[in-house]
Amino acid sequence: MSHYSHKHETTHLLAAANRWKEICLLQDGSLFCDKDLWTHDNLEELDRSFTQNPIEGGDSYIHKLSLQLADTSADAIQLMAELNWLLLLFSSNIKPATKRRMVKEIWELSGEAFPEPPPCLNDQALGGVGSTGTGFNTHRWRELVFLIDLIRAFKSLPPDQQQRQAEDPWAFADWMATVRRDGIRQLPHILSYLLFPDSFEYISIILDKQKILEKMAGLSKHRLKQLSDREIDQSLLELRQRLESEGDQKVDFYDSPWLEQWRPSPGIWLMAWNPKHWPWKSYQDDRLKIASGENVTLSWRTASTHPREGDTFYLVRVGQEPRGLIARGNIASAPYEDEHYNPDRADNGEKARFVDITLTDLRDPDVDTYISMDKLQADTTDGQNWSPQGSGIEVKSLSAKLIGKLWDKLPPVKVSAAKADTPIQEAIQIARPANTIFYGPPGTGKTYHLQKHLMPKYESEAKQAPTGKWLEEQLAGTAWWEAIALALADLGGIATVNDLIVHPYFKAKARVQGRANNPHLRQTCWGALQQHAVLESETVKTAAEKRISPLIFDKQHGGRWILTGDWEEAGEGLREKLAQLKQGPASDDARIKRHLTVTFHQSYSYEDFVEGIRPQTTEDGAISYEVRDGLFKAFCLRASQDPKQRYALFIDEINRGNISRIFGELITLIEADKRAWWDEEGQLVEGIELVLPYSGERFGVPKNLDIYATMNTADRSIALMDAALRRRFHFHELMPEPKRIPGGQGDGYIPDGEGGLLNLRALLEAINLRLRYLLHRDQTFGHAYFTEVKDLEALRRVMVYDIIPMLAEYFYDDWRQIRRVLADEGADVEQQLITAETLDPARLFPDSDDLLPERPDYRVKAPGKISADAIKKIYESLEAEA
Repeated sequence: MSHYSHKHETTHLLAAANRWKEICLLQDGSLFCDKDLWTHDNLEELDRSFTQNPIEGGDSYIHKLSLQLADTSADAIQLMAELNWLLLLFSSNIKPATKRRMVKEIWELSGEAFPEPPPCLNDQALGGVGSTGTGFNTHRWRELVFLIDLIRAFKSLPPDQQQRQAEDPWAFADWMATVRRDGIRQLPHILSYLLFPDSFEYISIILDKQKILEKMAGLSKHRLKQLSDREIDQSLLELRQRLESEGDQKVDFYDSPWLEQWRPSPGIWLMAWNPKHWPWKSYQDDRLKIASGENVTLSWRTASTHPREGDTFYLVRVGQEPRGLIARGNIASAPYEDEHYNPDRADNGEKARFVDITLTDLRDPDVDTYISMDKLQADTTDGQNWSPQGSGIEVKSLSAKLIGKLWDKLPPVKVSAAKADTPIQEAIQIARPANTIFYGPPGTGKTYHLQKHLMPKYESEAKQAPTGKWLEEQLAGTAWWEAIALALADLGGIATVNDLIVHPYFKAKARVQGRANNPHLRQTCWGALQQHAVLESETVKTAAEKRISPLIFDKQHGGRWILTGDWEEAGEGLREKLAQLKQGPASDDARIKRHLTVTFHQSYSYEDFVEGIRPQTTEDGAISYEVRDGLFKAFCLRASQDPKQRYALFIDEINRGNISRIFGELITLIEADKRAWWDEEGQLVEGIELVLPYSGERFGVPKNLDIYATMNTADRSIALMDAALRRRFHFHELMPEPKRIPGGQGDGYIPDGEGGLLNLRALLEAINLRLRYLLHRDQTFGHAYFTEVKDLEALRRVMVYDIIPMLAEYFYDDWRQIRRVLADEGADVEQQLITAETLDPARLFPDSDDLLPERPDYRVKAPGKISADAIKKIYESLEAEA
């Protein structure tokens, strides 16, 4: 029988549907009260108020209904509640409580209390039978329009014809096909089942019906396209009757073994791992990666050629205890041949068959919960072999269902429970970096969000941080010669290189540069001292043309360096810096900031951001060149030396820069899964490094560095964002929020100077609605333009100096459009912000014989001459129209 469902008890549902048929469809009664609600007149009223009065937008379904039904009779509103009951009755993916609440809320829009719920509103009746999917909810109003049209048409039939249609499933199907419908609707299939469950399937999606007939009845796609809905349903009934007669059991096309015939599920495969034969060296590292949210793809031996991309696999540990299922994932490639996994056999030219597998869950049976071999063997009844000799055998259907349910009940692997025993495990446990761009129209609080909500997360109190961390921040922006000069001055102005390289200032600078354990630090110190040595030095042999200003060092006999030459003049700022370093944090409020802000612009370059060659002038006027780190590279080096803290780069106006030119090869390195990490010796343990073109150094972007940026979508002077950057960032939209405008007292209003009030929130909404129509949603105004406005004088200044100039930019100085936005056209001159007078060419050029046209002359009023009514009419004109 068609009304059989393997998942749902349909007795109460179908009884409720039959009650509706007898009381409402064939008569004019009601499900919930004693009135006649299902009348032709009420349906006509709903057609006028609902069908012919659509409301679009993001408001809730009930709210929009309340607007549409505002002038509708109580009986029509109550009929709308019962129509929604019928509309939702079939759906099993909507909870009974949700259905009841919706019906009750609609009924109470009539102003009358909802009656005592009848049996057709209990959980058994409202449990549903088939999933209508999210598309049904999204287009619910379209289904409701069709339902109203359908019932109107049915009520227009003579009573005897209504009775015949309600008794004959195929006559009803033919008649229903004549009723106008908007697109492909699920409701015709739903009503056919509810009215005639012995003839129609509980399938509301026509594509599912076609797939069943194609796969199980042998009908071609071409033939199926030629069939009407009634013919498809008749073919399904014939198929059902044949299957039930052959198998002597009830058929549900959504249950096994029929479901697999027309909707083949992905194959389920059993891969095997024997630790005795193959030591999985990266096992713990892979486990931590997966527990941290990453996927791991490996090449795995398979005996079968049948696994296909997208199939599911389980990994069974065999050969030694603990044995059982320890991993799950999907097949990432079709089987292929490669060198044999045994090196000796590979040397002989032997091949083996492999398949790529992507692990999405991996467990250590000594630590994590897993599915033991005893459990598998005790709970499976279809003879599944859980200890195969080879890898890559298909799991039988009953066992596949069992292990799927068992696996879904396993608790997640906890990263915190795993110790970081190796550098790579430490790197894995570092949180995945954030790459986020906040975008939207101007004034939506993008920069404010960075400053108030994100930057504080990358700061800490200086007094609670180790002294070395505070020193690192203070010395992050200094050059090597400056750090060495500070250390030398702190040592009394005389010291050896050995003294300098162990000084806290020098060591802090080395940590910031990512060179704490670099074996060449002594050479770095020597090089800086010699480059900045005075020309008259008798002990420094560096050529004069290679020395760089300021010249402040000299070496005494015995290897001690001193401050001399230009130190008194060039070192003034450094002596102030030294006093600050000796004093420590200036106050209890001093903070260590682990973030850097940079603003992109059209001339910003790779040399500014990453590294470049900088010219240096020597004392005699010669020019030498040295490689200098850019802001981003230097900041990355600093972050890499502080793995237990997160750092952040904030890029303002990212879309104003030439992304390809600024990032260069780093466009690859900033990807979250390409981020680098190093061990204590500076060896790369995770991620990617590249060789930089100027310095020749290997460089990677550290994993503990987050990158945030802002993008103004109204900036029309910049080309589209680089597509490569779009792929590497999450985009978070910030749009205008008028409710965040406080006004004078927190409610969005300010005094208008005449005893009344001006509504700043309504003003912004009105301007933006017109801009969305005339231009685009990205060319609107954010709430920040008005958040500081507390009085009329401030509002006048904002309108004249901020809003109108931006409108001129948006409209390319098309002042007629600007006046439309401000509702100036048609308003009295006293209520205009921008006046328009006519320039008469006959008066301007009296002696000219040319026929010149008249032109409008637009002028923005001075702030003091703009009245409160001129601003108020911007939004009140919109309210009047509504």
